Amino acid sequence: MKIAFGFEGKMAAKEKTSMAIEKVMERFCISSLKDEQRQILQCILDRVDCVAVLPTGFGKSLPFQMAIPVRREMGMSDVGKLLVCCPLISLMQDQVAALQKISNLTAAYKGSSGESDLNILKGRIDVIYGSPEAFVGDPEWRNSMQHLDVTTIVIDEFHTIATWGQNENGKEAFRKWFGYLGELRSLFPDANVVALSATCTKKTARRVKKCLNLSDKTVEIIVSPDKPNIKLSVSKVSTDVETSMFWIIDPLQELLEKFPRVLVYCTSINDASKIYNYIVREVPSSVQHIDMYHSETEDLKKEFIVNELKNCDSSLRIVVSTSALGMGIDAKAFHSVILFGAQTNCSDFIQEIGRVGRDNMPSVALILYNRYHQRLADEAIKKILMTKQCRRVSLLENFLEDKDLQEIKDVSVGRHTCCDNCAAKCSCNKCELLPVEKMFNLAYVNSKQESDTDSDSDKTEMYESLDEDLGEIL
Repeated sequence: MKIAFGFEGKMAAKEKTSMAIEKVMERFCISSLKDEQRQILQCILDRVDCVAVLPTGFGKSLPFQMAIPVRREMGMSDVGKLLVCCPLISLMQDQVAALQKISNLTAAYKGSSGESDLNILKGRIDVIYGSPEAFVGDPEWRNSMQHLDVTTIVIDEFHTIATWGQNENGKEAFRKWFGYLGELRSLFPDANVVALSATCTKKTARRVKKCLNLSDKTVEIIVSPDKPNIKLSVSKVSTDVETSMFWIIDPLQELLEKFPRVLVYCTSINDASKIYNYIVREVPSSVQHIDMYHSETEDLKKEFIVNELKNCDSSLRIVVSTSALGMGIDAKAFHSVILFGAQTNCSDFIQEIGRVGRDNMPSVALILYNRYHQRLADEAIKKILMTKQCRRVSLLENFLEDKDLQEIKDVSVGRHTCCDNCAAKCSCNKCELLPVEKMFNLAYVNSKQESDTDSDSDKTEMYESLDEDLGEIL
């Protein structure tokens, strides 16, 4: 009888949880949850540690945002607070603004205003956002918030612990307090930890688990970061921006507001400025269709650009940026990204690639690098740039175990939509290029000129070649 009662009790609890989740989903205006999202939510409800690596655009924030409303629907006595450690203010602002629209739920981030901070410390806020500098690096704030009933600690974009918060290759940590986030466990010893990221290499995962004091019993939920709809195409270009980017000028002049929407990521503000100014100088009429985003961009301009990215009908066609235009952006109807200088590590590399094609439509990542970029890249990135084999496999072997990697090989390798190396070996006779890739190939690759040594006459021939073939794109 005890066994039967126990079984019935578990079934009743499971049904109660399911009903509560369904009600909260209506408040969040969603019709369904992915299996992985349900697993994360269940870990939070059960107060179990969890590490989840889910691709960009997967919706990894939704489970922890739903947790407190679900607890309330279930009638739980200890609803508690959620502490969300987030790397970027723009992410906090977006998520807090969205949660404030949900009834019977309060959210705020530390530092938004004096009144908001006071509400947090008085226990009036359910979901508390803040940076590592606020939660760990500010002694006064640390001491003030210790009385709060924090039941779950969420570390969003946890790979930044390793990439930003720890010394590497003798360099000082970019933001050292990321490396001290494990201290949150000592501040709130009864809280479980949920670590979330869109990208995390196997090496980084090991370092982060150690930093956060996560045990071997931690639940791991991992979805491959592969975006099979995004083709990878790599080319070595000149160190001169004009020689490297001339191919975009004529098509932009012809198309303007009809030019394909493109994100251009640069590894420095200097490169971003050079590209932006070169394009505007060559095509003055494009000034209303191109913008630039980096850490020094004024806040109002940043807000404008982010809103335009979300607007499918926007006249903004090209955004030249650094990694400051980063995690959590929602770029709608963007199917082309240009990486001018590959990121120095695989996590940032795959993050930037994944910011286009979020509607699963065919997309392309055009990676352009010069000899200086190559020197700065780590060995894993150099391998991707230099390999004659499948670039997708070379990238994903940093993230996936052999079994999962083999599945990628079975599905993708050898198809023209996989990468430029695979496309060169494809024999389907149906290969098609997306407009941006075609623009580049017509002007740059097919010229068969070494861009580092081009003479003025060589450049003229390139421009003339593009003029002749532009009709094929248009």
